[in-house]
Amino acid sequence: MKKIIAMVMLVVMTVGAGISHAAAQKERLDSSAIMKLVDKYKGEDGFETVTFGNLAVGLAKMAANATVQTPEDKAALDMLSGIRKFVAVEYEGASASAKASFDKEISALLAGAEKIVEVKDGGDSVDIYGTLSEDGDKISDIIIHVPEESSVVCIFGAVDINDLGKVVRMEDE
Repeated sequence: MKKIIAMVMLVVMTVGAGISHAAAQKERLDSSAIMKLVDKYKGEDGFETVTFGNLAVGLAKMAANATVQTPEDKAALDMLSGIRKFVAVEYEGASASAKASFDKEISALLAGAEKIVEVKDGGDSVDIYGTLSEDGDKISDIIIHVPEESSVVCIFGAVDINDLGKVVRMEDE
């Protein structure tokens, strides 16, 4: 799955500028509505949630900055500089009805947003949503939804596509 996501991000970088005009016409992701949904299911049986807010993200950036030793480290740190919140939800252990309910609600919130990439790999699909800047240089509020694996990853903030490209290229080397 890691290679699929790296490949997807490489595609995002490559076509970012070309789709930025179309993306500008889509709705911006409503991060507060997504957080309300996460909060609604937090603590429910079978739902595991990890949230790093502004403070935790800032501390992680400071710690990472102190340990930068290689160009790869620097590229990763540059990519993370615009991130203000990170949320991961894993609900594999939830009941079938809770999974279906969460998937329906998250899909409704993402319905008007720009689906940047959709990857199908066998029975699995990875849907990546986000908001591209008008010039296509930044992508903000990235949501990665993998329904078959019962997981959602939310990266709130902005990522420079060029910085993302450096990290993906280094990962492939």
